[in-house]
Amino acid sequence: MREITLEFKKIVGEGKALGRSDGKVVFCYGVLPDETARVRITFEKKNFAEAELLEIITPSPKRVAAREDHYLSCSPWQVMDYAFQCETKKGIIEDLLYQTTKETIRLDKFYAAKEIFGYRTKIEYSFTGEPGNLSFAFHKRGNYREKYLLPEGCALIGPQANAAAVKILAIINGLKLSTADLKTLIIREAKRPGSRVAALFMKRQDIELPDMQVEGLDGFLAVYSDPVSSVSQVDEIIKTWGKDCVTEEILGGKFSYGFDCFFQNNMELFEEALKEIRASAYKCGKLVDLYSGVGVIGLTLRDLADKVYAVESSPNSVKYAAINAEANGATNFEIACSLSEKAEGGLFKDTDILVLDPPRAGLHNKVIKRIMEILPKRIIYLSCNPITQGRDAAFFLEKYKIIRSAAFDFYPNTPHSETLLVFERD
Repeated sequence: MREITLEFKKIVGEGKALGRSDGKVVFCYGVLPDETARVRITFEKKNFAEAELLEIITPSPKRVAAREDHYLSCSPWQVMDYAFQCETKKGIIEDLLYQTTKETIRLDKFYAAKEIFGYRTKIEYSFTGEPGNLSFAFHKRGNYREKYLLPEGCALIGPQANAAAVKILAIINGLKLSTADLKTLIIREAKRPGSRVAALFMKRQDIELPDMQVEGLDGFLAVYSDPVSSVSQVDEIIKTWGKDCVTEEILGGKFSYGFDCFFQNNMELFEEALKEIRASAYKCGKLVDLYSGVGVIGLTLRDLADKVYAVESSPNSVKYAAINAEANGATNFEIACSLSEKAEGGLFKDTDILVLDPPRAGLHNKVIKRIMEILPKRIIYLSCNPITQGRDAAFFLEKYKIIRSAAFDFYPNTPHSETLLVFERD
């Protein structure tokens, strides 16, 4: 692989720096605007190339020291001054919304994080090394074969979660388990009042673990995951010690979720997003919450609607949504287990407020078609991907206007954030 030295001028949508060499665009993580860097080309096409950083030759005044040596894998903006991170994210979001909608959408507010480390509610560690001497690892970005060692875990999740993970690793090494036996360790952490569960995903069903009541954990699960699959999917729960869920306190409510359920990161900013969502809602008859997860948004808005209907495709999340509705005394909340694009047609009829919080892929085209047929009075759309949100917004803007926009830095030190767009029917 050839090495080149060049100046990078700006940061683009995926969070990479962009430079040019011999008329070709070069993308690289870990470089800041106006820095000159020596990089190694890792992938090359006719018009562009991907590179990995080797050395910063001329550093930017916006550069700060990375807290971790594996930062390029987990949070490549660790080297960027935090105020500049926020400024950059705001600009990228507005640029991406313009590119996708062809309309100028300025964010009314950008919410910065108070804590830029320890904010995650989930971490997943893979393993590397020899039996008896395994280490936690992250795959190198763009290179699945190479890994970074993580002797103390990762600073994006809290120190208590990492301390528990290190204790689990010591038990695993005492059993002389190998990478052929194990997939990953996942830890879920509720921040308030503070609880954690861990799930060890194993490639064999016959592994016998000792008592796994580990200090710092409220529960531990031994999970079998088919070795043929590259992802840590749940094929069988072999054994559970203690709890299999955690409970988070949010705006006075209590919300439980299982070890394999989706749940937002960054509770401080999630609360700010929920306050924005509440401020964008109004007293209505029917509110529909699609991609509802364990029901946090819909349940937070339950007092503003006569009836809240939620739709979620994950059976375990649906189970916890029902538990959360009961725990929070929500008698007007009803949840259906379904893909949003396959939800029963009558569900949408006479919807006053539609809440959307889809995955990164955005809305299914069948969902967009249904929305444009029923035309709810207001659409509240929270997204972790401004590209797909802008793509979807382009359809809504045929019949709606945006009355509020905000972004939240749920993921400091990374290029990612959450964006809220509120649409009102013309």
